[in-house]
Parts: sequence; C-alpha cells; structure tokens
Amino acid sequence: METSLALTIIGIVLTLVGIIFNTIPKVVNQKIMGDLAPEAENPTAALRVAIGGISIAVGIIALYCKDFPVDQASALLVAMGTGFIVIMAAIISMKFRGFSDEVAVPPVVMFIILTIIAFYASS
Repeated sequence: METSLALTIIGIVLTLVGIIFNTIPKVVNQKIMGDLAPEAENPTAALRVAIGGISIAVGIIALYCKDFPVDQASALLVAMGTGFIVIMAAIISMKFRGFSDEVAVPPVVMFIILTIIAFYASS
C-alpha cells in the first residue's frame, strides 16, 4: 500500500470520527456508556468534544502530509501506528483499572486496523 493512500485512509477515518464526536457527543456517550446521571451528561459531552477535536486534528495532519516523500511519510506512519497502540492500550486499561466494566471493542478494532495500515504502508 502506498504511503499516500494509507495517510488518506487514516486521515478520513479520524476526521469522520472527530466530526461525529463533535456533532452528537451526548448520543455517542449514550451509545458507549448507556444512561448517565443528568449532572454527568454535560461534562462527559465536553470530554467527548475534546477527544473529537484531537481526532480531527490528527486526521488533518495525516491528510496534509499524504504527499510527503516516501521516507518522511513512512516515518510519520510509524509514529502514528505507535501512537495508535498507545491509544489502544489506554482504552483496554480502562477495564483493568476499574473505570469500565468491559473493553470498548469498536474503537479497539478501528485502531487495530489503522495500526496495521500504518505499519504495512510504512515498510
């Protein structure tokens, strides 16, 4: 896979996730966490919006860098893949640290796929 295609895929996926998180944060929270106490709805929505903003920022970085020379794009993809592993570890750790009853499978699957794309295209 070409580095430009990998960065385009990663950029689009992360940007779309960020837009969804920013557009409907309370709906996303309800799907992820179920019904929340009324006093928790706004603070958790604010955190979801912040996470969405970070996702959009990383997506834009990937899209802007898609035309980098192969060696530079490969370095960026390795860094992104490594970052995705850190994100997955943080998501998985929530269960073992007692912050969640179960591992959030959809984001872990998404980051596994993005990690594979990043490392495969970087080689």
